[in-house]
Amino acid sequence: MEDRILEQLKANNSFLSPVERMISDTILADPMRFTRYSLGELAEKIGVSQGSIINFSHKFADGGFPTLKLRVAACLSDYKEQTFHVAERSDGVGTVLVKNNENLMTALRNIEAVNNEETLLSVVNRILGAKKVEIYGVYRSALVATDFCYQLLQLGVSASVVSDVFTCAVSASMLTADSLVIAVSASGQTKDILDAVKLAKGNGVPVVCLTGNPHSPLVKLSDDVLIATCAGNSLSSQLSEMRISQLALTDAICAYLQNILDENGKKYFFKLDTILNSHNVYD
Repeated sequence: MEDRILEQLKANNSFLSPVERMISDTILADPMRFTRYSLGELAEKIGVSQGSIINFSHKFADGGFPTLKLRVAACLSDYKEQTFHVAERSDGVGTVLVKNNENLMTALRNIEAVNNEETLLSVVNRILGAKKVEIYGVYRSALVATDFCYQLLQLGVSASVVSDVFTCAVSASMLTADSLVIAVSASGQTKDILDAVKLAKGNGVPVVCLTGNPHSPLVKLSDDVLIATCAGNSLSSQLSEMRISQLALTDAICAYLQNILDENGKKYFFKLDTILNSHNVYD
């Protein structure tokens, strides 16, 4: 599989610590130059300890600093630096629209760098094999969770969404092993979601998470991990970019599910579509 370490660093830069972000920014500013630094030279340039660089390297490359340099070097020929578009106070609404769209396209392209076919297919199979799919998401993540649930219902999948912080834990405690939990949390650190996931895991329920933080506590609790991404340029726009990339991931999964459903599944789809259309008003 093609190594996309540079895109991975860029896509989730906002979830790094200040020291980690300094290291990441230095790598992304000149990947070629990074591969030529010794550990001591890099530490001196950035102004951090060698230990911080070693810890960072182990976080993103199992073999440490030498392996991280090899991974960066391996993807230099295919790497294209992306232009960031920052909205200025003097910009008109139309200009901001254009810039935001460019950043969203970058965020969507980054999804491909951090989600592989094996994981995506595993998530699809878990959804198809579950007797019940329960989706958790609170605050902004509730919007993504609700949209995902409605799409699954339209495909004939028995799904429900829980967005109340108290109900999540109660509902999770009643699930059985033939269910599936999908936990949506951009940070992967929302306590209420983590508590619910732990209760579900205690009942033997498999867990899929959709998060933007690949090193979060939620990831450690999950059986399959879907990573949403941002463009990597602005902390102020990351939440919007993250939400759109989350929706893009769930849309892709549902589109794939629709293509592989059997005739019975198709009947479910058209049945719900007919019910929904019956609530429309026509002239």
